[in-house]
Amino acid sequence: MKGMILAAGLGTRLHPLSYEMPKPVVPVLGRPLCTWTMAFLARSGVKSFVLNLHQHPRLIQQEILDWAGKRTPVQFTVEPEILGTGGGIGNARRHFKAGTFVTANGDAIVRFDFARALAFHRRRKSLATLVLFSNRAKRYTPVWIKPHGRITGFGSDAGDGRLSGFYTGIQIVEPELLDHIPLGKASCIIRDVYIPLIKKGAPIHGFLTDGVFREFGTPADYLRETIALLRDPSERDPLPPWSSPGVSVIPPVWISPNARIAPGATIGPDAVIEENASVEAGATVASAVIWPGAEVKAGETVRNAILTPHRRVEI
Repeated sequence: MKGMILAAGLGTRLHPLSYEMPKPVVPVLGRPLCTWTMAFLARSGVKSFVLNLHQHPRLIQQEILDWAGKRTPVQFTVEPEILGTGGGIGNARRHFKAGTFVTANGDAIVRFDFARALAFHRRRKSLATLVLFSNRAKRYTPVWIKPHGRITGFGSDAGDGRLSGFYTGIQIVEPELLDHIPLGKASCIIRDVYIPLIKKGAPIHGFLTDGVFREFGTPADYLRETIALLRDPSERDPLPPWSSPGVSVIPPVWISPNARIAPGATIGPDAVIEENASVEAGATVASAVIWPGAEVKAGETVRNAILTPHRRVEI
């Protein structure tokens, strides 16, 4: 099975952070954001990936290939003009003619029972199955389904749906769906593809389940969800060992082995110091993320903030 990561967006909501780094590869505990979902999908049986790119394609390619290494094959498509969630998938159609494939958004970390979702998709003989989570906070647009999972509508258009959840950005798709996506034209997969197909009675389903959904849409989301990952050992790799004489470390912290921290600094709790970042003597970092190459000056306190090489974003 192949997978696609939708990574061609502008990252507008993540401004000003995305002025410096495209959203799919902003650093999250030492690795690009979108690789967290790639790793989850790889563990679930996805053997290779395609990413669609628009802004800074070479930078994203370098970051992803550095992470992927020999783990999984990765290919890319480049969109000089953004083609949207539908057009981006359609533009990559040559990669997906062999069988069922999966797509996911590049700005979220998602985990759920993928095997059950795939079995549901096959049992229902679905053209496409959207993975839905319970929308308890009512933060997201509801997707309405019948008890057996057939999607009836989106948002205020519930149709005869009785249950609802929010779309996680992950969908399981049959290659026949590509025939319904206009080639070379910008389109929205929901508005321009699924809604017309649902009206025609096509088997478009929603798999309603629970799991982990961490969206990194805004700077506040980015800081909150990074700290949540840091606090939960079940969701991340073990923290890299780190110690240095004269540095006070208050867990949980994630400190890159290549970070430079001077004696007299205090790191934590809830602090992330990325690769080649530096913290000078007497500085304090807590509830904060220090980006690769950023510098915390002597005596400075960075709290409830993200520090990059060029700016400080207070939350």
